[in-house]
Amino acid sequence: MYHWTVVAAVVVAVCSCERGPFPIMPVPVPKTEDAPPATTPEQLLDNLDRAMRDRDKALYETLLDEDFQFTEFDCLGNIVFYNDLETELNIIVGSRDDRENSSSTEKALFDIFSEFHYDFHFLLRWQELGSEHPETFPGDPDAHPDEDWEVFSGRVLMRMLDENGDGYSVDQPMTFKVRYDEKGLWRIVRWIDDPLTGSCGSGEILMKASTWGQIKSTIFPIDAS
Repeated sequence: MYHWTVVAAVVVAVCSCERGPFPIMPVPVPKTEDAPPATTPEQLLDNLDRAMRDRDKALYETLLDEDFQFTEFDCLGNIVFYNDLETELNIIVGSRDDRENSSSTEKALFDIFSEFHYDFHFLLRWQELGSEHPETFPGDPDAHPDEDWEVFSGRVLMRMLDENGDGYSVDQPMTFKVRYDEKGLWRIVRWIDDPLTGSCGSGEILMKASTWGQIKSTIFPIDAS
């Protein structure tokens, strides 16, 4: 079960002392270590967990493949939300211009929420063989005939709150397809959101609830076609 929780505790002891001849030196606070490179699929998912919880823009950007695609489906199997790599980065970490301009007032999703909880509860893992996914038409998004992908499926729980305590929560089945790139690192090439459990019946949507795609499109309306 790929579900990890990292707890960091820093304990600082403070004593009240008489003023002495030597200045009181500040207690150094340990710096958070950089995330290890994603040399395994498991480390990639660990880094995703960390990037989401810490709202780490730089780390998040390193996790996505250049051919990254996000899709969310409804009960009928229709795509209700889609975005490519550039749009994903614009939504989550901000546009490249904003990232390079420290004085920009535009806020990305990681800027809006001051508290972000993310947990991936792993259920299934399998290999998607390239030999079984030939290109059936030019630009086929499901084709990867020359390489095998690792696939992780499970349930993702998110809770995001802004400085006023307002926000969203997500409890949704999700699938991550990851590939091994030419730099020797694993990256997310497909992020697929499935319909909420209990939201479908006889081909109709029976309940309303927030999905990750809905939250992204509500905050940053874009053409989801």
